[in-house]
Amino acid sequence: MPSSTPCSVPATPGYGCPGCRQGLLYAYDHTERRVRDFPLWGRHCFLAFAHARLDCPACGAVTAHLPWLDPRQRQTLRYERWLARLCELLPIADVARLEGLDKGTVYRIDKKWLALRLEAKVPRAVQHLGVDEIAVARGHRYFTLLYDLDAREVIGIVKGRKQRAVSGWLRRWGQARCRGVTAACLDLWAPYRASLRINCPKAAVVFDKYHVYRYLTAAVEQVRRTEQNKATKEGKEVLKGSRWLWLKKECRLKRGERVTLQELRDLNAHLATAHTLKEDFANFYACADAEAAQAFLTDWCARCTEAKLKPFTALAKRLTKWADGICAFFTHRITNGVAEGLNNKIKVLKRRSYGFHDEEYFRLKIFGIAGGLPSVEQLTHTF
Repeated sequence: MPSSTPCSVPATPGYGCPGCRQGLLYAYDHTERRVRDFPLWGRHCFLAFAHARLDCPACGAVTAHLPWLDPRQRQTLRYERWLARLCELLPIADVARLEGLDKGTVYRIDKKWLALRLEAKVPRAVQHLGVDEIAVARGHRYFTLLYDLDAREVIGIVKGRKQRAVSGWLRRWGQARCRGVTAACLDLWAPYRASLRINCPKAAVVFDKYHVYRYLTAAVEQVRRTEQNKATKEGKEVLKGSRWLWLKKECRLKRGERVTLQELRDLNAHLATAHTLKEDFANFYACADAEAAQAFLTDWCARCTEAKLKPFTALAKRLTKWADGICAFFTHRITNGVAEGLNNKIKVLKRRSYGFHDEEYFRLKIFGIAGGLPSVEQLTHTF
């Protein structure tokens, strides 16, 4: 029987060709079909209808176009939308169990609508770009994620974290968009910096202060482990379990913890020096401008070298090497805090689904939760 004519098919009586969209007056046959539809009152619902078969002289199509059903599918479009919405809230296995469908069917539908949503997204100009990586599997397998820090969304995903891969994405992104980036925030990873300098020459490189603090706390922890390994049996018992006393900010310690920390400082001079350097570095990000920050960093790195603690000597060399990008924070005042928050959402998604075997599907799911995609209700017909 004839289907209702959508806006994309010529308004002529008869049937619509799903291939070339021309209207056809006659069908040579009808076949009985049964497809799954939107659930009704909590019960599974099916539609039984006669689907016209035709012979299009232009493209050779054999089935009439239906505006509510994609070709060769067994679920109506509105039911597919419903499944796609459920997949935003639940893992695929739970949606399949809830709806009585095969897991592969739900996976195919979710992947299809995620791709349609990604295709329908309208890109916007980006001023502040964030670059960070996330582990996707064991064996040092990473995705490099690029963020619009102002819109708080993921705009690009690159497999791996090499310079060639990131540069390739930036070239595909386009020269006009790259020129519009005024500042980019990233960790202290040389390939990212090299990619941005080549493809976004006007963008100032700002090193994320979270990663600077991560290197600082790693140096303190390395000193603690070295001192604990060198200590006597009694000294090891004293230092045992004191890790967080050295790493937490002193202002956040409770009264009893402060007393314990002071006793430990009196017992070990090297750890006391490392802790003092760590606490003093907190004043770095309180500087008024880049010039004051540069002077503070130069003086602090000199103190690290004079302390003659190997982890802090290495840290001073690292921070001196990247001083321009670290001090650029005081000009642009951007961090990758947005990126770290979105990364946590992505990690929850991965744990909830017990991992992903299909990397392309994982990529689409990341865009689904963190890419600012239009909802399935905003999409027009999928043809």
